[in-house]
Amino acid sequence: MKFVPFFLLVLFTQVSLAQKAFQFPKLKSQGISADQLKPGNWNIISTAEGDLNNDGEADIALVFEYFKAVDEIRVYGDNTTGIIKETQKPRILAIYLKNSSSNSYNLSTQNNDFILRSEEGGKLGDPLQQIAIKDQQLYLRFQGGNDWRWELGYTFKFENKDWFLTNAINLYYNNSSGDMTERIYNFKDRELYTTHGNLYRRDISNYKTSEVLFFSQMRTFKTFKKPWAWEIMPNVYL
Repeated sequence: MKFVPFFLLVLFTQVSLAQKAFQFPKLKSQGISADQLKPGNWNIISTAEGDLNNDGEADIALVFEYFKAVDEIRVYGDNTTGIIKETQKPRILAIYLKNSSSNSYNLSTQNNDFILRSEEGGKLGDPLQQIAIKDQQLYLRFQGGNDWRWELGYTFKFENKDWFLTNAINLYYNNSSGDMTERIYNFKDRELYTTHGNLYRRDISNYKTSEVLFFSQMRTFKTFKKPWAWEIMPNVYL
């Protein structure tokens, strides 16, 4: 009679361990160089440098990638539904602000979800195209797809001790015909500009519209899980 409960306990433990989510490290809160800030078993795959908080100091944004592929739970759809498991190398976005008095970098935010993984770009390969700092803003650019291709761009700004999404662009087009839809979002002014037409004949084939952009509140890294996870309008994902 005692064997059955023990067997079930062992089985439950094995299943629980197998389903345990990948554990991201807690990044160092301070350091004097990018290499010093890099956690063990992680590689730096992209770096951007520039002033993010308008204090005249060169801050840094880093993308770390784990050294091997693991099972990882990713969200698609609307931040909560469409959750799937993928086997890939996890990535971390880290933003550090420079402290002039101590000549060190202080961690401003760590995000384990927003940077697309190398396997999430389709036939075009790694979707991560650019990470840059300009005019006190952080720029992230992605692209992917097959015959139908997409490009995504996000601009974040550090205000009131948080990182707010201020602008975004979403381009969806057919690589052969050039048929496309481009949406440019201005979240501060609540404006959306949409262009329909042809990517290769923008001067004669396209028509543009503008409209008020409706959303409840400005999104941050905490409230915007990852690309393709915000249904900003019915059947329109950003």
